[in-house]
Amino acid sequence: MRRIALVYMLTGFLIFLGMIQLGLWMRLSQAGILSPPPVLFYAILTLHGTAQLSAFLLSGMGGLAYALSPKVRLNSSLLWLVYGIYMVGVILVLISTLVGKVGVGWTMLPPLPFAGVMTWSMAMATAFMVGVFSVALAFLLYCVNALYAIVKADGGVSKALAWRYLFSGGRSGAESLPRMVDLAGMMVAIDGIIATVVGAVLLIALFATMAGILPNLDWLVVKNGLYLFGHMVANLIIYLAAGLLYTALPAYTNREWKTAWYSILGWNLAIVLVLLAYGHHVYQDFVQPLLLQMTGFIDSYLVGLPALLVTILGGLALIYRSRLRWAVSSILMVLGLGGWVFGGVGAVIDATIPLNQLFHNTLLWVPAHFHTYLLFGAVAFNLVFLYRLITEFSNSKGLQVSRAAAGLYGIGGAGFFLTFFVAGAYGVARRFAVYPPEWQVFAQGGIPSILLVDLAVLGLAVDIFTRLRAARQTISPAPAWRAG
Repeated sequence: MRRIALVYMLTGFLIFLGMIQLGLWMRLSQAGILSPPPVLFYAILTLHGTAQLSAFLLSGMGGLAYALSPKVRLNSSLLWLVYGIYMVGVILVLISTLVGKVGVGWTMLPPLPFAGVMTWSMAMATAFMVGVFSVALAFLLYCVNALYAIVKADGGVSKALAWRYLFSGGRSGAESLPRMVDLAGMMVAIDGIIATVVGAVLLIALFATMAGILPNLDWLVVKNGLYLFGHMVANLIIYLAAGLLYTALPAYTNREWKTAWYSILGWNLAIVLVLLAYGHHVYQDFVQPLLLQMTGFIDSYLVGLPALLVTILGGLALIYRSRLRWAVSSILMVLGLGGWVFGGVGAVIDATIPLNQLFHNTLLWVPAHFHTYLLFGAVAFNLVFLYRLITEFSNSKGLQVSRAAAGLYGIGGAGFFLTFFVAGAYGVARRFAVYPPEWQVFAQGGIPSILLVDLAVLGLAVDIFTRLRAARQTISPAPAWRAG
């Protein structure tokens, strides 16, 4: 499982490194420093969003497989198949955007994929959607693999989710509680299967529509399905990362992260609440049934509570008076917890209908809150776990520069997020390729912070890849398709 974890996480890290450069390129364009044609800008925007999500979904999958492995053994051959299918999808997305100039956005809401044939070919639009379908299929296979392995190891679904202990109020079932990482894995697997099945069915229906096999679909139903799929997958990235935190943080605090009754309740609730948390993205669709809108509104408020009470406060409790040393991993873990909080607060504010009507289509909430909890939350936890794996496998200490790089990551990230929030409050719209002069100052103000983040990640990359050879020597030299 060591080889698999390294391959998954290093691939995700390299994609992330490339997407930072594309993010910098877009901000330079919006700042008026570069002047690319809008067609190219929207293709890069599509690639940036899709590949960035794919990068840390893949990284989290590899990390979680290794975090589970002391007790739960996923099928290694299936994990290699998942990786192959996943990379086919990533390559198709790269070709369709960079070569085919497909600029549908990661949501690819119809009829844009069909209506854009004046800019891109139908073949390239199809290639993009096949790429997304491949990523979804790979994640589906991973989730089935994880669900089967966890349920088998724990002795059934009810034991893997500790229902006896939960519904007895903690009075029975304490002798066979799952680990925290098992609970995270179960939640990701169950919701991942639901999300990817919905996404796959919709993508197949879109393929059939493009081929003329099916008549036009109900686009409102399609939009709800695509947001359920895309928003859930985006959220599952942070829940995958939480599983990594459950393994990494106790190693640095020398304290066990015990499974408590409220933790079990929180993870069981998360399985349900994450399903409709996309509701705040469709408030503008006034023809939606009122019940669906109100369910999405309430759900968007409640979904953050399990994460706050179980993982964030639980993590802070482990850190409190633990004499945690300020090393690379500890800096990134604290940044991750803070970023998850601030990004989550942004999401809750966006779920408030009057504010949503005013700010949803600005840089203030969706890009700002998402980048905050992704870069400071999911990415930080993934970097902690990858750094820990490299240190463990290479049996060596990191470079001194890495601690400074972790600090720069925090400073640069905070500055970058702040420019997004301020710009959104000012009314700067998102998804604009060309900014008027009065908006360009906000993009210009964010460029130094992006450069700091870029420099920090490059510094960590130097440390990681410098020690990679030594790490590889500790792994069995068996062929990759046979290694576990």
